[in-house]
Amino acid sequence: MSADSSRSGAGRGRRVSCSVVIAVAGALAAVTLGSVLVFDLLPDERRDTAGGGLPAYSTAPSASAAPDTSGSAGEGPGIPERYLGTWEGQGAALEGKLPIGTFRITVRQARVGEELGRLRQTDIAGGVCTDVLTLKEVTDRELVATSVGAKGNHAGCNPARTTVRLVPTGDDLTYESDSAESGNPKARMSRVS
Repeated sequence: MSADSSRSGAGRGRRVSCSVVIAVAGALAAVTLGSVLVFDLLPDERRDTAGGGLPAYSTAPSASAAPDTSGSAGEGPGIPERYLGTWEGQGAALEGKLPIGTFRITVRQARVGEELGRLRQTDIAGGVCTDVLTLKEVTDRELVATSVGAKGNHAGCNPARTTVRLVPTGDDLTYESDSAESGNPKARMSRVS
């Protein structure tokens, strides 16, 4: 093999390399042009013909870009007016068999995660227990709250966290607690102010 033939072999290799580069560049150009044409046809795309604000091709706003109306912690629907005010009535435990005194609560406007009021239970002997109610959920038929004994309560008060419900009953409001330890207290309260 002569020096010329080896040069021409090397030359052919370079020519093949140049051809590969040209072919790859052409393929990239075709892909880019094809992408522009395809994306223009997608339903999620829109063209700004007014000439201001958005670039010529921009993605339509997604759901995450829309204003958040669902609310976050401390936001969302408040307490319906039907519940607001001061309520008072006689409470009983053990399915109504054990009278446990007077229940009084002032329900004020709150959102989920906020205190809606304090339930004050005055037993027959005059002892007082206060529970702090924090709004947990508002449904079509009730308010659901978390109840915790307030600081400063006497030893006879139940300090445990429980779930309570305030349910409209005619013109009254019924308080229901899921505290089995306290005999599942319940009280039908009338509006006093």
